[in-house]
Amino acid sequence: MTVLKSKRKESQFEVFHHFYKMRRDITDLLLRDFGYSSKKSEQYLQRLFGGRSYDELNDTEKQHYNLRKGKTNAFEKWFILDQRQAVTDCLRGVGENIFVANSIYPLYPEELIERRIHQDRAIGQCNRLLQELQYAIETLPVDINVYLRFAESIEKEINLIKGWRKADNKFQRAFSDSATNFANVNNNGNANYNNASNSNGVRPDFDAATK
Repeated sequence: MTVLKSKRKESQFEVFHHFYKMRRDITDLLLRDFGYSSKKSEQYLQRLFGGRSYDELNDTEKQHYNLRKGKTNAFEKWFILDQRQAVTDCLRGVGENIFVANSIYPLYPEELIERRIHQDRAIGQCNRLLQELQYAIETLPVDINVYLRFAESIEKEINLIKGWRKADNKFQRAFSDSATNFANVNNNGNANYNNASNSNGVRPDFDAATK
């Protein structure tokens, strides 16, 4: 039976597929300096003063021009570089944590806890990414609407990770069932094949062969 795509549950691998796409898209934005253009910024500055040259401005206008020009120079000299690195660090943080989480197949409760910690850290890095990206685009003289599609992409990644984390509840249920059945006994009062009367039901802390 074919299930409509809209009705299907997202697979765990969608977390990784979407992450790659999100990272490529945001990297492209970084390569374009968040959409900032020094040429457009200079043109705006010229229009602001009626197209007059610097020498034609009065002292008050020159002071205002210098402040504007200084801010423009700061964008190019350090702000864009700094924010680009911050966003890149967030992307790397998301990738590192989802890959580490995926490398842990929980056979014991403590391994499930470790896996969840990395899933939570990936979500945290996504939220940090949202804030860093929003700050950069709100600070730079660029179209803030550009931010919206990237915010939606990051939110989707967060939801995918949360769905993956929720799906891991199956491991918790398996651990609970295992603990419940650990010392079950039969009608004669004897523990069964897989329970505490033998080593199948325990995780020994020593090598039985050396006893």
